[in-house]
Amino acid sequence: MINRILEAIIAAMLLGAVGVAFLAVIYRYLLDDALSWSFEVSLALLTYITFLGSYLALRRGAHLKVDVLVRMLPVWTQSVLFLTNQVLIGGVGAIMAWFGTRQVLRFADQTTNVLEISSSWLYAAIPIAGALILLDAVVQFGLAIPRILHGQDADSRSDAETSAFDL
Repeated sequence: MINRILEAIIAAMLLGAVGVAFLAVIYRYLLDDALSWSFEVSLALLTYITFLGSYLALRRGAHLKVDVLVRMLPVWTQSVLFLTNQVLIGGVGAIMAWFGTRQVLRFADQTTNVLEISSSWLYAAIPIAGALILLDAVVQFGLAIPRILHGQDADSRSDAETSAFDL
């Protein structure tokens, strides 16, 4: 359910970015005028697409991984590596959330040149995605413990199951 909502939001933002770019080209080359706001809107949309898209890719298990050697290891070792990986992913999410929040606060009083909105709206994508990534890593870690204790694969995404956030 959450994956579908994220996909719809990201698709709408991508459609918006393409629409803004198309309008900018039409105005620039056919009407010989420039849309002053098109760059800032495109930048904001692409920033959110990037960071929310990275979280969606994490949820779907779509990030690049090479696990040929890991799958040859005993299940217990695979489980330890999975848990270590979740700690590292959570650490990256925590760093994004912490330093992203600092950036949001640092630039809260500055505005963009054309739209004159707070620059913190651009930076907010980083702590939002970081917090979601951290939360997902904690949930995956928690889901893995009972699976490991029952001798199953620690990675719930390797099954047909979905993330714990899906209802």
